[in-house]
Amino acid sequence: MENKRLIQSIKKASDILALFNDAKKPLGITDFTKKLGLPKATIATIVGTLEAVGYLEKDPFSPKYRLGNQLLQLGLKSVASMDIIAIARAWMERFSFQFMEPINVGMLVGDSVTIIMRFEPENRYIVFPQSGSTIPLHSTCIGKVILAYIERTSRDKILENYSFIQLTANTITSKTQFLKELAQVKKTGVSFDNQESINGLAGIGGPIFNHKGMVIAGFAVTGNADRIKKLSGEIIKAVKFTTEQVSAQLGYAP
Repeated sequence: MENKRLIQSIKKASDILALFNDAKKPLGITDFTKKLGLPKATIATIVGTLEAVGYLEKDPFSPKYRLGNQLLQLGLKSVASMDIIAIARAWMERFSFQFMEPINVGMLVGDSVTIIMRFEPENRYIVFPQSGSTIPLHSTCIGKVILAYIERTSRDKILENYSFIQLTANTITSKTQFLKELAQVKKTGVSFDNQESINGLAGIGGPIFNHKGMVIAGFAVTGNADRIKKLSGEIIKAVKFTTEQVSAQLGYAP
C-alpha cells in the first residue's frame, strides 16, 4: 500500500509504539518528539489517545510512559492462537505429569521472558498467567536457552546494557561468566537454574525451534532443588526429547 493511502494519525501512533522495541526505560513526550521529529502538540494528542485506550500507561515513578496492559493482553491472545500453543500443549502436559512438577513455556519480549503457557499437574489444565508474567533472562532456564540460540547481534544488543541483578547467592552477575554459561547451554542443548532466582527452587530447560531453525521459545521444569537434582539425569533426557518433538512438529529439521 502506498504511503499516501495510509491514515497518518494511525501511522504516527504506530511509530510511537514502535519506539518501545528498543527502549530500556519509559519514554516521555520530549523523547517521542526528538525521535520522530513531530510537534509536541501532535505527540501529546496521540499519546493521550493511546493512554485512554490502554495502549500506553503512565509510569508510576515519572511523568513518562510505558506500554499498557491492553497491548500485553492483545499480545497474549495473539500468542495463544499460534501453532506453538496447540503443538506444545500435549507435550508439556506429558512432561509435567512425568515428573509431577510445573512446566513453563516462555518467549523473549524485550530484555525479559514472558510466560505464555504454564502447566501445573495438580490442576490438570493449562493456565495462562493473568498478566503475562515476566522473568529475568540471566537467572532462569528459559532466558538462558533463548539467549544461547538467538542471533549473536540480537543477543549482544540485549546484553549491552543489561543489569545482572543478584537475586540469590547463586545468581550470575558477570557478563563474562554469563556468556560462558550460554556457550555451554548451546553445546548441550539444556539450561539450568541452580537456585539463581529463588532459594530452594531449581530448574532444567530446553529450546523450541521453528521451521527456519530459529529459537522461538523455551520451556523449563521447575521444582524443589533437591528433587530436581536427584532426577536431573531423567529430566535432561526428557527435556531433549521434548525439544525434538515440539520443534519437529513446528517444521524444524536439524
